[in-house]
Amino acid sequence: MKKFMNSNWSLRLLALLCALALFAYVNSSKTTHTSSLLTNSVNSTSTNSNRTVTISAPLELNVNSTKYFVTGYPENIKVKITGPAALVTTTANTQNFKVYANLSGLSVGKHSVKVQVDGLNKELSYSLNQKYIHVNIQPRRTANYKVTADFNHTNVASGYEVGTARLGTSSVKVTGAVNEVSKVAKVVAVVNTDKNLTKSVNQQAMIEALDANGQTLNVVLTPSTTSVYIPIKQATAKKKLAVDLKASGKTEADTSYSFSTTTSSVTVTGTKAALAKLSKLPVDVDVTDVTKTTTKTVDLSTSDEDGVTAVSPSSIKVKITVKSN
Repeated sequence: MKKFMNSNWSLRLLALLCALALFAYVNSSKTTHTSSLLTNSVNSTSTNSNRTVTISAPLELNVNSTKYFVTGYPENIKVKITGPAALVTTTANTQNFKVYANLSGLSVGKHSVKVQVDGLNKELSYSLNQKYIHVNIQPRRTANYKVTADFNHTNVASGYEVGTARLGTSSVKVTGAVNEVSKVAKVVAVVNTDKNLTKSVNQQAMIEALDANGQTLNVVLTPSTTSVYIPIKQATAKKKLAVDLKASGKTEADTSYSFSTTTSSVTVTGTKAALAKLSKLPVDVDVTDVTKTTTKTVDLSTSDEDGVTAVSPSSIKVKITVKSN
């Protein structure tokens, strides 16, 4: 054995074995390190490629809407979606899924119903902000109602008055639960106006159904808006006045004229401000070519009286007496 260990060949063989052992150890370490890096890389990529978004999706109801009217449910449900980033992004953009509650088979009354989701890819997980909804199912009713304009009359300026409002639609269909529709006391087009109105109002107005206490009812209105025109004009009044007859036209220098009429007074319509200025109604009597006593029919014109809109009667008979000086 000692002779073998001292030979050159034995030393060479031992060196070769040591080299092989060292190579095997180094290679094994590299493989383990590389595998660990790959595993960490895959895990990191997998974690970074996931995404979570919250989508507000419209809530659909599976119900016989021609027979029943449902209230109490939210219009939208928030859906929190988690999964592969690309798939989540596509789903958020297209919203190619639906959120619904199945009411078919439920009787009239109040119910708690589970919210369900259909159409989401199996690779996605989700959660809802509201798993159950509370609904009230009632028999459906539709009725027609007349619409009137509703606005604050105290906003009309002093000295002005409101004419008859004109609406784009005279009636609407009111649809809802039987017990709600039966409460409708009136349907109004609500007009918002400024204070101290002196000009007519022309705008689009929302239509509301109100109960006897003026509270808005939970019903559907068709149409839900309408155009409204409210005329605002100076307030008018009527006043009885005596007539003040005066000569007009071509008169003769050596002739005088006197007038009389059997009409003791006339009724004048106009703004309050205009009527306040009048104690008598001035009436011009044309005496052109009148050379002797005669009786003429004289129209009562309002064109010269600012704010006067009408006179009744519209004409009177006037006796013209002619005297030569």
